[in-house]
Amino acid sequence: MTKRQVNVPFVTAVVATLALVGLLVVHARVSALPGLTKLEGMAIDARFALRGPRPPASDRVVIVALDDATRARDPEVFQTRRGWATLLRALARYDVKLIAIDLFFEAPEVILPPPLAARVRAEDDRLRDAPPDAAPPELRALLHDVAGELRGDADLAAAVAETHRVFLGAYFRDLGAGSGEAEPPQLQLARHGEVADGGGGGARRPVHASHVDFSLPAIARGAAGAGAVNSFHDGDDIVRRMPLAIGYHDAYYMPLGLAVALADLGHPGDTTYLVGEPTLDAAGRTLPLDRAASLDLDFLGKAELPHVSAADVLAGTAPKSALAGKLVFVGLTYATVDKVATPLDRTADGIELHATLAENVLAGRILHRAGLAWMLAATALLGLVVALAQLRAIRRRAWVPAVAVLVALAGYLALAQLLFAHGTIVAVAPPVAATLVVLAAATIANLATEGREKAHLRAVFSQYVSRAVVDRILADPARARLGGERKELTVLFSDIRSFSGFAEDMKPEELAAFLGEYLTPMTDLVLDSGGTLDKYIGDAVMAIWSAPVDIPDHAARACEVALRMQDALGELNRGWAARGRPAIAIGIGLNTGAMAVGNMGSAARFDYTVLGDQVNLASRLEALTKEYGVGILVGEATAQAAGARFVFRELDVVRVKGRAGAAPVFELVGRAGAARVEPAFAEALAAYRRREFAAAREQFAALAGDRAAATLAARCELLAAAPPPDDWDGVYDQRSK
Repeated sequence: MTKRQVNVPFVTAVVATLALVGLLVVHARVSALPGLTKLEGMAIDARFALRGPRPPASDRVVIVALDDATRARDPEVFQTRRGWATLLRALARYDVKLIAIDLFFEAPEVILPPPLAARVRAEDDRLRDAPPDAAPPELRALLHDVAGELRGDADLAAAVAETHRVFLGAYFRDLGAGSGEAEPPQLQLARHGEVADGGGGGARRPVHASHVDFSLPAIARGAAGAGAVNSFHDGDDIVRRMPLAIGYHDAYYMPLGLAVALADLGHPGDTTYLVGEPTLDAAGRTLPLDRAASLDLDFLGKAELPHVSAADVLAGTAPKSALAGKLVFVGLTYATVDKVATPLDRTADGIELHATLAENVLAGRILHRAGLAWMLAATALLGLVVALAQLRAIRRRAWVPAVAVLVALAGYLALAQLLFAHGTIVAVAPPVAATLVVLAAATIANLATEGREKAHLRAVFSQYVSRAVVDRILADPARARLGGERKELTVLFSDIRSFSGFAEDMKPEELAAFLGEYLTPMTDLVLDSGGTLDKYIGDAVMAIWSAPVDIPDHAARACEVALRMQDALGELNRGWAARGRPAIAIGIGLNTGAMAVGNMGSAARFDYTVLGDQVNLASRLEALTKEYGVGILVGEATAQAAGARFVFRELDVVRVKGRAGAAPVFELVGRAGAARVEPAFAEALAAYRRREFAAAREQFAALAGDRAAATLAARCELLAAAPPPDDWDGVYDQRSK
């Protein structure tokens, strides 16, 4: 096999795919590649956004919000432990099943300096047993009330014990460090049930904490349960997962949402956890574990979980049906306090994380991640698509490989979204990124080998035809054959007025320099607009729009170029005048219609051009500009297709040379908003067509400075002197080409 026979892009794609599959194994097992984890997080967010919010599976989980209304109406909940005790007792009266608090009361409440507080309590105790005349009743009552405020911790502890349905939060700090302080009393309520540690697991092993913030022993003593309130923020500060286990000393602790869910199921603390394993058993439910023993949350969306204001609970105005028998999560929701970013809400309340976890577990709506095998298989399959797209039979057109790969990627993304809707997260960023790298490698290999030949052909042909034509010939060599296709296009002809006489006074080299100076800006205007330069015919320019590349607004683009040609000519004339050269004028004809376009000529030599009756009409319109004394004439189809962006004036109905049918002729006056048409011209034209030649002549003659009106006035004068026959149709027969 010779070197020329080797399909280098194909081989490159295969080798690159195998190399990237191996690299992804390193990414998953050894060390994450920079940026890839963040990209995967963004891909998960996009799947949540496409899926949109979803309602909870039931109304079992309710958030009691310490919101702005509570701050305004019941500020003592935020300020004192007695306020909290009042809220817990109010919830108990609503007969809620469980109360989970996303807070902890780790330090004694301090309202007065401790020595002063001790004196107040002692004096209150003394007066309680003292004779009635020992102090005024008002002083006794005041001292008793103050002493009561100082017993907030005891009041809260009593409320927790009375309700016997409170789950307290625990916050583990200094994650990753060794354990320090001893386990606080009652924190064992948050422990996992059966735990065994074989020492494996790698990245799935839980984090360990050195400190824990938990409520005072007196308050925690009456709690029904407890759970961690930690959450994991990814590198982009978005919370997508919750730790299901956190290590502290020799024990492992569950999150608050899981603890509440297990209690609701009647199996509090019923978990079996083999540290480092990919799953955790919770009351018969298998929960998948990812990095750091975490679970991906299936977020519901902004305000999808039921919310009840704590102020309404305290006032007794909350509907009983909204709380009775429910799992209540109490947390801060006011202002900007305790906000977290999630895939569906960048300002979610922190309490929603714990409530969402409980809802996920109870509803069985658990997101599972496809394993490493899926990621490697997807990468290999997509890489195979890139490789197959490099086969020469497919790669005849340069865009086919890229389109094939994009279609494959779109299909994979659609599959990923479908699986996500059914609870499975498949890797998206690693396979997609790998596929794009493989495509880039194959493309570079193509450019370095077979692409060099095409580059040479492009450089040669671009000297003679437009770049768009070269691109199509290179993409499909069959287009170089003779023949064409029928398309609706817009064609432009421009010509210098009286050029032959103008050129007689110039030397050949001066004439060549002049034409170059004139044709360069005119050609640039055509090409910059997306048009194709058909040819130069001496000083004339012929251009087309919407071939070979389709352009929906081809008529409007051609009209804009015609106006810019006239503007550019004004700049050229000013420059020539400064050099002592005479000014020139050009006429431009435009027409839109069905034409034959393609490579026309012989087998030995051909041009990419257009043919047809509509092309001839455009050429005749350019010649008519001299008769009417205007700069730009367009056919009726062009005026209609260009739309309201331009101002047109109907001049006449003309039977052009070499054409049997008559066609309306329009002057392109200018752009809409910058040009206008005198209504008097249309009125004079209507009188002309009614055979009122004398009146029409006077009306046309009154339009001083209008060369088209002067032309029609002269015609009316002749027709008034020698009226046409009765069957006159108002059509003017073109006299010159």
